[in-house]
Amino acid sequence: MAEYIKREMPDMDGSGERKCYYRVRTYSNLSSKDFVERLCYPGSGLNQGDVAKVLCRMVDEMKRWLADGHTVTIDELGTFSLSIGVMDDKEVEDFEGNGKKVTAKRIGVRGVNFRPDKQMVRDISLSCKLHKGYESPNNRSPYTREERLKMAQDYIAEHHFMRVKDYEVMTKLPHSTAANELRDFCIQPTGITFEGRGNTKVYVKR
Repeated sequence: MAEYIKREMPDMDGSGERKCYYRVRTYSNLSSKDFVERLCYPGSGLNQGDVAKVLCRMVDEMKRWLADGHTVTIDELGTFSLSIGVMDDKEVEDFEGNGKKVTAKRIGVRGVNFRPDKQMVRDISLSCKLHKGYESPNNRSPYTREERLKMAQDYIAEHHFMRVKDYEVMTKLPHSTAANELRDFCIQPTGITFEGRGNTKVYVKR
């Protein structure tokens, strides 16, 4: 029996409205080895070594076809396709060509999309018996959005740069909420921008 969790969404616009969403609680992860063992139960007629080879070969072929711009559909499972985007997190041109030009060198693979087969979703829905789990309220900052912006501006003015972790500790926001809010500040005319990417990304005065 699966369990669902009620979680509070981050208040990114500072409206004070406490919206929520629901997600399934994950109990464990079934590894490839465990999955193969369950496919090859006694009496199935399947050999674990052969099944493992087929799965590896399937993954290799899927990589090759996706890399060539195809989608891959497996009946009763779903369809896989590439997700691409600008990789350097810098300004991009709009559809009319205004802004920093996007060339092929700036475009890369960001992930793989999966669209499940409708019958698979229906079958899972019929066999999935959900019961209510715990509620998870969002860690709420004691400061308003305007106060947090001023804190960020003052911190950068004093230290010349700021990391997400600095902003998270200072404002008492959850990490993901702090990161999203800083990205939003960079888009708006707040005097804040960023340099670097990934673990080296810092926020500085524009």
